[in-house]
Amino acid sequence: MKRRSFISRALILLAATTLLAGCGFQLRGVGDTALDVPAVALSSPSGELRDAVAQALQGAGASLEDDAPLRVNLDEEEIRETRLTQGSSGNQQRRLTLTVPFSVQRSEDNAYLLDQQTLEASTNLTVDNDNLLSQDELRNEALASLRQEAARQLVDRLRALETP
Repeated sequence: MKRRSFISRALILLAATTLLAGCGFQLRGVGDTALDVPAVALSSPSGELRDAVAQALQGAGASLEDDAPLRVNLDEEEIRETRLTQGSSGNQQRRLTLTVPFSVQRSEDNAYLLDQQTLEASTNLTVDNDNLLSQDELRNEALASLRQEAARQLVDRLRALETP
């Protein structure tokens, strides 16, 4: 008896999901990956953050061109590392925080659409002081993830930007 009621509930849920998908229902913010501007100029110091931002912008459908209608100005990234646990041996918890100042300008008149904004991403990681090689590898992976998160935040802010 329980099996029959489970199957009937699953079928009802499947039917409701199919009906919602068929009528065009979509959660807000899901699926709208394209930017309103087809091209963006990127002014930033070269490095891994610039590469992550360029990849995120291209993934959102914007090409990188020097004469684009919008210019994104990225400043130097700042990385803070905070120890969350005390002691000098064993595993330690650390928080990595990446902060990047940025602005967005219209190229035609250099007017700021977003002035002196900041992208910030952070993560916690556990490091083993007895294994220095894995500690460096974990830190580098965490930093790469933080740069990708900052790039996603920038793309989200550009999506929300009202462009004429």
